[in-house]
Amino acid sequence: MNHYNVPRVVATGLAIALLSACALFHKKPAPAPAPVTAPATATVAAPAAATAAPLMQPSAPQRYTVKKGDTLWGIASMYLRQAWAWPDIWYANPDIKNPHLIYPGDVLILGYTSQGRPTLSVERNGETVTEASAAPVMAASVTPGAAPVTGTAPVAAAPTAAAVSGPALPVTRIEPQVHYQPLSAAVTAIPLDGLRPFLSKTRVASGSELDDAGYLLSSFQGGPASGGGGEVYARNLKPEQGARYEIFRKGQKYVDPDSGDTLGYEAMYIGDATVEAWTDPAKLMITDSVQEAIAGDRFLPSSTDNVNLNFLPHRPGKTVDGQIMAVSGGVGQIGQYDVVVLNRGNADGLDPGTVLGIYRKGTQVKDLNASFFSSSNITLPVERSGTLMVFRTFDRVSYALVMQATHEIHVEDMVANP
Repeated sequence: MNHYNVPRVVATGLAIALLSACALFHKKPAPAPAPVTAPATATVAAPAAATAAPLMQPSAPQRYTVKKGDTLWGIASMYLRQAWAWPDIWYANPDIKNPHLIYPGDVLILGYTSQGRPTLSVERNGETVTEASAAPVMAASVTPGAAPVTGTAPVAAAPTAAAVSGPALPVTRIEPQVHYQPLSAAVTAIPLDGLRPFLSKTRVASGSELDDAGYLLSSFQGGPASGGGGEVYARNLKPEQGARYEIFRKGQKYVDPDSGDTLGYEAMYIGDATVEAWTDPAKLMITDSVQEAIAGDRFLPSSTDNVNLNFLPHRPGKTVDGQIMAVSGGVGQIGQYDVVVLNRGNADGLDPGTVLGIYRKGTQVKDLNASFFSSSNITLPVERSGTLMVFRTFDRVSYALVMQATHEIHVEDMVANP
């Protein structure tokens, strides 16, 4: 080799090494999205023949009697490895189009089609339930030791006394009667304990919405706070909004971890109030409260939204790529049944019942054995750490419940198609 070619060779080698090193710096991997499917609704259509059968639990029971306190998710976990795929095992049964219509006392029967697809049927009072079957309204119980009662339905709710004539004094005999009690409602999709404040009262509001709202000036007695039954003064109320208001306190600011944009504020529900006099300041009566209202609390018109509790777990309708941006209670580590706040909402295709996987970000570690020509900074793979289900949505924000946590879950973990 000629000496004057040495610099050219060295330069070429350095360029190749630089390109090789750059190629190792990938963007953080994102979890592979599931195939796009339409969200499940109360009436679900049969899937295409090519749809794979859901993965069943080896210990799936052949028969299971629904009990009070069961949830759709809990029952599904006994049958499926992925509980959120619950609707899949109803597709093969044309008689059952709404899995919510199962009640305590119903018997679920596992079977298979000729193609080997699992299917569940429901038996109620010894008869197969169809779409036309009426929901149970009453549950009957008979006093122990009583003989079966036939004829028209009794109306008495307690044992009745009947006079029996005889040769001696009248004898009073206690006759067993049938007692009717209302049957519990159909099983819910997820546990609702602890969710009700988020389902009906707590809102996500914009900063301008809260800043422009009426505000509590003082209690009637001039004190700093007032509870249910107390009278308060407020300013900036608008008569055209009506006379009934809900009281909120400006809470946590929700900031999108991706863009840094403020997506809204948690509006913490304090109570309800009704205007008594449209003076300035206006006078209101607090008709109900969960905690004392204080000066500065905001008045928003009472919501007429009806929250549907019969949401059905289903895959997202399109690819979702978001993050957990907050957790109720401000805890550091998130676990099962914790309520989290997502930076995605209606505008991103989420609706109540949408199920998403939770994924841990791939952190960077040093490869101490890396060669000179490779990068020593290695990004670990993205790993699945849990499953959540959205239960309430706003335009750009959603509340979700963590249904399963297989590893530690933290704020800013990713959420995507399961």
